[in-house]
Amino acid sequence: MLIDGPSLLALAVVLGAVVYYVFFRNVWLARRMKPLVEMLDAGTARLEGGRLSGAYSGKRVWFEYRAQTRAGPAAMRIGVACASSHSFRIHKKAESLQPAERACLANLEEGTLQSVKSGDPLWDSELALAAEGEASFRRWINRPDVHETVGTIALRPLTTILLCEDGALWAVYPAASAEAVFQDRFAREALDELVSLSETLG
Repeated sequence: MLIDGPSLLALAVVLGAVVYYVFFRNVWLARRMKPLVEMLDAGTARLEGGRLSGAYSGKRVWFEYRAQTRAGPAAMRIGVACASSHSFRIHKKAESLQPAERACLANLEEGTLQSVKSGDPLWDSELALAAEGEASFRRWINRPDVHETVGTIALRPLTTILLCEDGALWAVYPAASAEAVFQDRFAREALDELVSLSETLG
């Protein structure tokens, strides 16, 4: 079947726009990720699509940038490999979140996690906790070193979600907060916290 002139032109415009978008996005993202690449151990950085992977002080880590779509808002995720015996999710309570943060949270699958209380009145008034294996999770979360680090990550204005799933510990930064992660100093501090926390899981 032959394609007429106007249809061929329209197809060329659409294909051109897609190629330009993909190229522009990759170039833009590579430029934005440069400070993060330089933080990683020499020779370990790999940037594919919106994911930068590599090693940080010998630990497997990831930075994932997710552009805004109809399904959810833009978000940046920092992940660190861990050997966790349980999955969990910690975030500020929905009523205290901005609309973009709520949308980011709604975009996560509920899975088999059950609501858990930490026993800390401040946390239980401000944070929502869910986990598999309530008893082991509560023992872990109430260790003084863990409690302090989790509180630092989850209660700061920029972080919305801290979660552990599929062998990785993640901090999720939605919308405008994601911009801070592209800064070397913030990203390094966030990675140090996640690495420290990941070492308590097992």
